[in-house]
Amino acid sequence: MRRLAADVFAMLTFSTALAMMIEIGIAELTLLQSAQARLLAVPVNLATGRPYGIFREWWFGRLGISTSRRVQTALADTAAFVLFQIPLYAGVLALSGAKPMQIAAACASMSLIFALAGRPYGLYLDGCRRALGVECSTPGHGAVQGESTQ
Repeated sequence: MRRLAADVFAMLTFSTALAMMIEIGIAELTLLQSAQARLLAVPVNLATGRPYGIFREWWFGRLGISTSRRVQTALADTAAFVLFQIPLYAGVLALSGAKPMQIAAACASMSLIFALAGRPYGLYLDGCRRALGVECSTPGHGAVQGESTQ
C-alpha cells in the first residue's frame, strides 16, 4: 500500500507542478485555466501513478542497470518516462478528437518535455518512496527492511 501511495503521490504532485509551469509560463494560460486543467487531469494521474512505477521497475530490471552508472541510470529514466507517457498522451489526444497529424505533432513536441522531465521525475519518485519507507528498487538507493518489491 505504501508503494501505491508513494507512486500515486509522486505522479500527481510532479505532473501538476510541471504542467502548471508549462501551461502558465509557456502556453500563457491563466492560473484559473491551469488549475481547471489540472483538476481534470487528477483521474489520469491517479490511474497512472502505480502503473508507471511498475513499468519503471521492469524497465530498469530489463536493462540490468548498474548502481554505479549514473549516466546509464539517467538515460534509462529518460527513456522510461518517454516510452510510458507518449502513448498515454497520444491516447488522451485521440479521445479528445485530435486528428492523426495533430497527435503526431503534439507527441513530437511533448517528447522533448518528457525527455527533460524523465530523470527529475525518477529522482522525485525515489525520494517519495524513501519518505514513505518504501524500498527503492532502482539503482543507487538502499532497501528498507521488511518491504517487498511488489
